Amino acid sequence: MSFDKDVAVANLLRYFRDSLIGRNAKGIVHNMNSPLQVLSMHMELLAMDLGHLSGLKCENSQITSGISQAANRLEQLEDIVSRINDMVKLVGSRVYDEEQQEEEGPVMVTQLLSETIEFWKSDLFFKHKVGLDLSFPETSPVLILNEQHVKDSFDGILFSTIELLRETPEPVLEIALSTSDENLVSVGFYPKGISYPVEELEKISSISNENELAKELVSLTLKPLLLAMAVAKTSLKKAGSDMEIVRDGVVVKLRNAS
Repeated sequence: MSFDKDVAVANLLRYFRDSLIGRNAKGIVHNMNSPLQVLSMHMELLAMDLGHLSGLKCENSQITSGISQAANRLEQLEDIVSRINDMVKLVGSRVYDEEQQEEEGPVMVTQLLSETIEFWKSDLFFKHKVGLDLSFPETSPVLILNEQHVKDSFDGILFSTIELLRETPEPVLEIALSTSDENLVSVGFYPKGISYPVEELEKISSISNENELAKELVSLTLKPLLLAMAVAKTSLKKAGSDMEIVRDGVVVKLRNAS
């Protein structure tokens, strides 16, 4: 059986992309566990309240107070269930069929970026240790894009950036979104106190597709950082967009699909 390097590289990037999603599963389960415990506690307390109400005589003030407590507990339960549903949706939105990869449609860039940031907060270092400085326009720009390819690119960039930030004592990440015209949106990722390894990433910067990456594969050290940036680069090319890697950050240029 012959070895097709192009196919191997495409598979490597796809599996690594999937691993970026899978590595967050533990954090997501951890985040869901705490609200589930609170949910169980409030359900028990609500059952006690209702049991107490059923034993009361017709004393209106006590009944009113008890009903109010039960209503407050139900409100808290609804909020917790809503939070759990949001986390489940975050996971569900990352799962897609291969045939969906080529679909294009209107994408609210700010919303997509915000959801991606929330997804990566399942990484507890990112959630609890990294200060976020977000600069987004009041109204989200909308572009016609392949949403999944853009998600894959943001995943790769955030993974790489988070790994670099682990090396600084006071990690801060600035993310800025801006528009120059209705067909172009820029998204900048600027970690503070560290520099991107531009020399290592030079070959990634010049890659435009997975076939080109296959040609460079022999000379590349397959570090997770490089693989993640290769996922970002090739995914953006599939979406008809691009990125620039500089020492102080990564700038993504999203364009309307032609």
